[in-house]
Amino acid sequence: MRAVNLIPADSRGRGRNRGPSTGMALPVYVLLGFLAAAVALVTIYVLANNSISSRTATLNNLKAEVTQEQAAMARLGEFTKFASLAQTRISTVQAIAAARFDWHAALSDLSKVVPANTTLQSVNGTVVPGASAGGSGGGGALRSDITAPAFELTGCTASQDDVARLISQLRLINGVTRVSFSNSQATGSSSSSAGSAGPTQGCGANAPTFDLIVFFQPVANAGASGVTSVGAVSTTTTTPGGTQ
Repeated sequence: MRAVNLIPADSRGRGRNRGPSTGMALPVYVLLGFLAAAVALVTIYVLANNSISSRTATLNNLKAEVTQEQAAMARLGEFTKFASLAQTRISTVQAIAAARFDWHAALSDLSKVVPANTTLQSVNGTVVPGASAGGSGGGGALRSDITAPAFELTGCTASQDDVARLISQLRLINGVTRVSFSNSQATGSSSSSAGSAGPTQGCGANAPTFDLIVFFQPVANAGASGVTSVGAVSTTTTTPGGTQ
């Protein structure tokens, strides 16, 4: 006998294909989901690994630069210390120079104001009372009145008027604050400062002798042994005619 299909023709294809497709669709979707998740994880891993590697390299470069800069700073630090030391020494020398008395200028000015008819027998310069080139004080009571550099002058002139003229000229010296008159007598007098009855060398028989003290402006930090202090530095120097 011949088999007869009683299923309508328009329903035969849908019924045949529905069973198998429904059973295989779920595993395919699951597999695709796993594949997509795996691709996403791999992508994230690769990107994270690349980012870590890049940042690690950047960190290593920064560490190397820091090391180089620290080495450069260490080298430059020596120059900074040297520059600071040099500036300190310059400041110290300038301070000491400012505290010194300019004997050269004072002697130069003295030579310009002394009249031609005046003879200087001695010129003693000291920065303070009690200081001298030989280490012993001098100048008497008048010298001890003022703590400042001074010239102690002894000599003679042709007349008492010339002594007065000399005193007036000495006041013209730069920095002079006072000229003290100690003594002026005729050479032949028994109480003459020259201590002899005869004429003084370079002067006439009856020429008056004089003792004068020329005071200058005080010098900061000056003592009998020199400059006592300049900032944190102590120093002592010796100058012609006195200590400074």
